[in-house]
Amino acid sequence: MPQVTVVITTYNRAALLPHAIESAKNAASDPEVIVVDDCSTDNTPEVCANVEDIRYLRLPANSGLAHARNVGAAASSSEFIAFLDDDDLRLPGSLDKQLRALAVDDTLALCYGQALIGDARRQLPTGEIYPPVCPQGDIFWELLEDNFIPMPSVLLRKSSLLEAGGFNTDLNLIEDWDMWLRLCEHHAVSALSEPVAIHRKASAASGQMCSDSAAICKQALHVQQSALNRARARAATRRQRRHVQRKFRNRIYDVLMTEATNSIHEGNTRSARANVLDALRYRPFRTVATGRLLWLLRGR
Repeated sequence: MPQVTVVITTYNRAALLPHAIESAKNAASDPEVIVVDDCSTDNTPEVCANVEDIRYLRLPANSGLAHARNVGAAASSSEFIAFLDDDDLRLPGSLDKQLRALAVDDTLALCYGQALIGDARRQLPTGEIYPPVCPQGDIFWELLEDNFIPMPSVLLRKSSLLEAGGFNTDLNLIEDWDMWLRLCEHHAVSALSEPVAIHRKASAASGQMCSDSAAICKQALHVQQSALNRARARAATRRQRRHVQRKFRNRIYDVLMTEATNSIHEGNTRSARANVLDALRYRPFRTVATGRLLWLLRGR
């Protein structure tokens, strides 16, 4: 029986999928690779029929990432599971390294690492690495401030995933952060301070759900509030709870203002205005940078 299963969820990305599969096969000595097709309408079934040494599961209806990942996890026959989106890549040997890191302590829920950020068109590394540092151990409060765990970098215990109830199918975005928070509420984690995956950078033209920054920020606030409503966070002081909320709202503000600046450079004033207004809703008193952008937009 293989030690690790790589669950690759896919939807209408037949051209990218073979690269993800190949990277998964090279990431561990003898991995089980399960492709969960979320009812693609392109030639994904034909592509998978021509790939050896994978298990192909096709869902009867398009149900979203969380459900597809849960289906793949339930079908896995390994103690450890890694999840990979069809447009991301695993680096060679990376899962073997993470397996060794988890083997030292059976109470660790997961091991994550850094991700090389790849460009949206060709998945080639841009030079950016995320996160710059990888906290480990009890990271619950740090993780509440920001989701610094890249989805394609994670290897977790199947038993921990099942204990947590799987991914929340009510979420169509940020379901990974919700899962990491639920696991880190009760378990310590391990981390490799080196790249283990290539994460394709979202852009307006890339066709990725994570390209809509405003929608992500709204869903992320919901996920953070859900975590703050659970037992461990409720037992903390009001000051600590307010601290993580403020830090995360500052993070959202910075993301939206960066998106607004990029939109101005691209000549998309409508998107820029929308992002500035959203940023003001989250941090209404941070007016200096916002005022500068609004001034730039006046004549456009």
